[in-house]
Amino acid sequence: MKGLRNYFITGLITLLPLGLTIIVLVYVFQKLDALLSKLVPLITPALIPPSIIEKAGGLIPIGIKVAAVLIIVGLITLFGFLASQVVGRRILDFLERRIFFKIPLISTIYRPIKEINNVLFTGKKYVFKRVVIMEYPRRGVYSIGFVTAETLLETPGEDSPQKVLSVFIPTTPNPTSGYLTLIAEKETTPLSIGIQKAFQLIISGGALAPSYKDELNKSMRTQIHADK
Repeated sequence: MKGLRNYFITGLITLLPLGLTIIVLVYVFQKLDALLSKLVPLITPALIPPSIIEKAGGLIPIGIKVAAVLIIVGLITLFGFLASQVVGRRILDFLERRIFFKIPLISTIYRPIKEINNVLFTGKKYVFKRVVIMEYPRRGVYSIGFVTAETLLETPGEDSPQKVLSVFIPTTPNPTSGYLTLIAEKETTPLSIGIQKAFQLIISGGALAPSYKDELNKSMRTQIHADK
């Protein structure tokens, strides 16, 4: 049962962006189909002889639906083209900063979907370099974090500069918020599950932990051994 539950949660997390995209596309298609169904009867008599329209019969509604699909495909392609250009990216960044990230309800939905989509589907990792496990916020409590940078810093009690990691610890189930910690590399342990699986584990609220128990056990044993 636990295995089935874990598979269900993984599938739900993976399909979330796709499902929301389908819902939006279906909504747009229905609205566009209704609009064209009203406009076409008003326009076609002036462009097409009535005899041809009469012969077409039931093909006109099918043609309207095909036209709606083609319009949506064309708009998505145009958006993709514009987003790949410098000006388009700047406009999209501007809209994200001023609208999508500012309006409370839209921001709550848009931010997680964008981040999940970037990590799970587009392959973008942004500044995340690797996954580590560390004792935080206190000894005996372990947190999963993402390394964003490495810096040589002078730390108290050390004769020479030590490698200090900038580690982002995301919150559950929304991984777009979290905490930034600066911690010595020796206080962390690499986690071999990788960035994508780590995000799935965090978003699931830890429900997928049994699926990664071998990797987690290995990392925690290494961490405990290093502390000794």
